[in-house]
Amino acid sequence: MEELAELPTAVWVLAGVGLIGMVATLIDLAFHDVKQLPKGAWAAIIVLVSFPIGAVLYLTLGRVAGPRQRTSVPDADTGVAAASATTTAPGSGADVAGSETVPSAQITAAPRVLERRDGRTVTIETRPTIVATEGLGKRYGDLWALREVDLKVPQGATYGLIGPNGAGKTTMLSILAGLRRPTDGTINVEVARSEVAVVVDTPHFEPWLTAREVVDLARTLTAPDQPPAQVERVLEQVKLTESIDRRVGGFSRGMLQRVGLAAGLVGEPQLLILDEPSAALDPAGRREVLDLIGGLAGSTTVILSTHVLADVQQVCDVVGVIDHGELRFQGPIEELLARTSTAYGLHVRGDTRELRDRLLEQDWVTELTEPAPGRLRMVVSDATQAERHIPSLVAAAGVGLASFSPATDLETAFLELTS
Repeated sequence: MEELAELPTAVWVLAGVGLIGMVATLIDLAFHDVKQLPKGAWAAIIVLVSFPIGAVLYLTLGRVAGPRQRTSVPDADTGVAAASATTTAPGSGADVAGSETVPSAQITAAPRVLERRDGRTVTIETRPTIVATEGLGKRYGDLWALREVDLKVPQGATYGLIGPNGAGKTTMLSILAGLRRPTDGTINVEVARSEVAVVVDTPHFEPWLTAREVVDLARTLTAPDQPPAQVERVLEQVKLTESIDRRVGGFSRGMLQRVGLAAGLVGEPQLLILDEPSAALDPAGRREVLDLIGGLAGSTTVILSTHVLADVQQVCDVVGVIDHGELRFQGPIEELLARTSTAYGLHVRGDTRELRDRLLEQDWVTELTEPAPGRLRMVVSDATQAERHIPSLVAAAGVGLASFSPATDLETAFLELTS
């Protein structure tokens, strides 16, 4: 005891500062998400490693910066999240700790009744909102990549974020994933960060790893409770069973995209964010990936970006159109198609004269051309009527139906939306 009493005052001051710093770091740990290691492991490092080395390791390697995400507690009676934490982005002028907790019912999209061009009305179902932004903006110097974006993604929806290259789609997805910090605005995500999976446009992996090892590593890091058999299951989903033990260094870009998708699906996330998921795939691969995404509807909320409107028409039920960083349109896909002239490509085998006559008799067909024998392109005013009656009209004309798919290009949709 006497030896302790004889210690210089400076030593006691340093010890006190170290203790205060350690406690402050532990408090910070309690209120932030972490990466690399569990919170318990980071707490042990902060306490056991000499201050400030332990604190510096946590702050530089373990602390997750950017908007916080919390999981709301579902209400026992309704099954809907009772409350959620609102995150305020830097530069918005509001304090995160003082942000108001907003009940889920307040951010749930209200029912809407849409009037179609044929005079019919369509009621859009009400679903809880799982992702919502308000006034979201991102600025690089004097350039605004995003400006005043109010995104609302219903739970279980497949949300298509469409726009030309450079419109701000990737920036938007990066902010939602927590990979970039917004300049201003608020973000609300109703699932835990561990329940969010992100697949980038061109995923890259260590070339000496096999597809099995890449996906198993993702399982170990994100969902260690999942059994190893889950790895083979998701690789089978993305049609990579035959290449499961091949090294990914020899994979094509399309195969790498499939590996990335499998790595994102292995943890069975509640929210899946996909950046151009079919950009590098051949037609057959594109069809398979779109079918896979479509099969997730209802069970997993999917946000995907693309500049191909035809892909969105096939798998998405909600769409957001972004251009020059601004959200030009947001709503059900039916509403977008009702606002724009929807085009379809029809490939048939046989004499098309009778089919052309039958199509021109329909009041919802506004334009019909045959750029090549057996290949018709039509513009319709009502996509629902077209999709419902085209097969029967083809059968009545006595010709074979080879393919029938959307052919509306994004440029046309943008011109009609902004004119």
